[in-house]
Amino acid sequence: MAELVARQIVEDIVEQGLPAGAALPSEAPMLEMYGIARGTLREALRILENNGLVRVRPGRGGGPMVGAADPYNFGRTMALFLQMGRTRFWELVEARVVMEPMMARLAAERRDEERLSQLMKAMQAHKDLETNDQATYLSVVQSFHGVVAGMSGNGVLDLYGRALKEVYTERVIAAERPPARWAEVRREHEAVAQAIFDGNGPEAERLMREHMVELAAGFERSYAALHNEIIGWH
Repeated sequence: MAELVARQIVEDIVEQGLPAGAALPSEAPMLEMYGIARGTLREALRILENNGLVRVRPGRGGGPMVGAADPYNFGRTMALFLQMGRTRFWELVEARVVMEPMMARLAAERRDEERLSQLMKAMQAHKDLETNDQATYLSVVQSFHGVVAGMSGNGVLDLYGRALKEVYTERVIAAERPPARWAEVRREHEAVAQAIFDGNGPEAERLMREHMVELAAGFERSYAALHNEIIGWH
């Protein structure tokens, strides 16, 4: 019953067009709306909160709020399924090599002004980065991949692509390796970005595929110990 109510709450959020951060009705109205017991409602909200789709503010003036379809939270849940399926880390890398070139092509073909502005900001962050700090390096380069995924205009590819990126980044940060190809990565990102700015889909796809193949090769060189590791959330 709690799962059915959780689905109904999400359906109502979508139908009403409620944005992230919008307040949901308090407990008493929700009990009446769904005709359920207090325990069932709280379990339904807990299910949604565990997935980041609802946030519950404690205390006076608190209550449930709309969350977001966040790739970080989705990645955490997906990692549990991948772990149960005994999926190896190399399979995640392979999936990114397959998916991201197509997302780059779609990004070039479906250019959106707001997203193009985000891409320009991402490339400026590349130029401003003058550090060998691993976390900062990964944040900048993975932000680029997230922006490209969003520019694809495909909600499924966007969510899955960014979630895979989050799982990858979370584990690679934990492995603590210094960036070895920063100058090359920046040039490769700049080339992909230029193809997107030019609206050249085939070129964006080709360049992103070359970049991702090199990323996979770099993964083999720098993170060989992770190759056959079962995916988990660290």
